[in-house]
Amino acid sequence: MANGAQQAIDNATRLSEIGFPEFTAKLITDTFNAITASYIDQMAQYLNVVQAVSQTLQDYINSTVDDISADEIGVFLVGLGGLNDAALNFLLGDSTTAGSLSATEAAAINAAVALPPAAGASTTPATTGALTSTRSQSIAQAIARRIAVNKFDLLQTMVRQGVLRLVVDNGTIETRLTFTTYGQAVSSSSKTNRVRHEESRDALGGGVGFNVMVGRGAAFRGSGARNTESNIRVSTSKESHRDVSGSRVQIFGRVKLNFKTDFLPLAAPRQ
Repeated sequence: MANGAQQAIDNATRLSEIGFPEFTAKLITDTFNAITASYIDQMAQYLNVVQAVSQTLQDYINSTVDDISADEIGVFLVGLGGLNDAALNFLLGDSTTAGSLSATEAAAINAAVALPPAAGASTTPATTGALTSTRSQSIAQAIARRIAVNKFDLLQTMVRQGVLRLVVDNGTIETRLTFTTYGQAVSSSSKTNRVRHEESRDALGGGVGFNVMVGRGAAFRGSGARNTESNIRVSTSKESHRDVSGSRVQIFGRVKLNFKTDFLPLAAPRQ
């Protein structure tokens, strides 16, 4: 007969197949790798900013002006204000009908795209009168250079403020294992009995008779019979025996680590 308790114990011995220590080790490793990767990514971004502002303004403009999108130029134009609708739509590329600029509008554009001395000579792309595709392109290029200067100024401000870092001050890594096993044994049996029973009977008596007249007033009566009976009786009995035995095994495991990050200088600061 199977033993449910032994089955539960046998299952419990397979705990090592779960790999709980390996799972815990990977969780710790992946957590620290994520923290380290985040720090490296932040420092890489800061290094890119430092490298960008280490260039001269002219070099920065030349290396980034082509990356200024048409949408950025459009936002700059709309932000100027005071431009007539026909001229603005033409400069934005929303209309093929060339507008014209007044002296005030041209002066406003030239003032907005003026560059500091470190960026090189400033241009005056906007002129009074009708707009052409060439003049529109010159205005767009001057705006792109101005936007590049604005970005350079923003990067310098960011460097002066310092790097924005996300640092994990402390944390907890916890893993938990609950291993439950259960075994059960069931057995049953049945039995059927059949019994044959027969009965028989012989009898003499009235049944068939006849009269024979012998002489005067004399008579003889006789009769004979044999009866046989056979009965079969079947008796069925069923016995059922059910045995249930079981055992439950629970194993708990827990690993908890508290950690705190810190920084170790790789080089002594300059005096």
